[in-house]
Amino acid sequence: KEDGCRVACEKRISTVSLGINMIKPENTTFSVPRFLSFIDLAYLYEAAKAADEQFSSKVSSLTDDEARNKTGNINATRQSLLRAVFISSYAILEQNLDELMLMEQEKCEAKLSPNDLKHRGINRSIVYANKVLGMSIDTNKKHWKELQNLQEVRNHLTHYGPEFSSSPEHQKRFEKFSNSKYVTLRPVICFTIEQIENVINLYMDCIKDFSGDERKNA
Repeated sequence: KEDGCRVACEKRISTVSLGINMIKPENTTFSVPRFLSFIDLAYLYEAAKAADEQFSSKVSSLTDDEARNKTGNINATRQSLLRAVFISSYAILEQNLDELMLMEQEKCEAKLSPNDLKHRGINRSIVYANKVLGMSIDTNKKHWKELQNLQEVRNHLTHYGPEFSSSPEHQKRFEKFSNSKYVTLRPVICFTIEQIENVINLYMDCIKDFSGDERKNA
């Protein structure tokens, strides 16, 4: 039986190795562990920046006649991409903080897991850090207040898309989002590549608070 298992394992390894060797060089890629997923924010931004430059180049190369017919479509495509980048970047932040808390749980040998809490998303990571790990994440700081607003933007895009209805709730959000430096309303939710960069910088400020320097007993 042991010989059979060994042969089976060797065949599996050989198959995996063969699969890797068959990948074309231009298709080679890799992923980072969840606790390093903030690195994906940089990849995401660089990809968005490169695409945005292509969109700008395309618009600037249009003749006057072409511009009247094609600029709107190009900008609509650009905004679809930037909105997707914004939503994806928030998910990366959420995953990164969650993984950091799971690692801290294992390191501290805490019996209570983040998954045991009733809270969800980034708020769960904050509560776990403060209540279980004895950290001091101050959500009254400016970057956390701004993150709360961006969470509302993310939720609106996810559930309603970039537009606003005439309901009082949506009109209230419109007024709130219009005061944010991270979003542009035209009147639908839009982003510039500079705003995406600022969003990612804000996320990094939040991640830094989980570095361990915020422990109460430090």
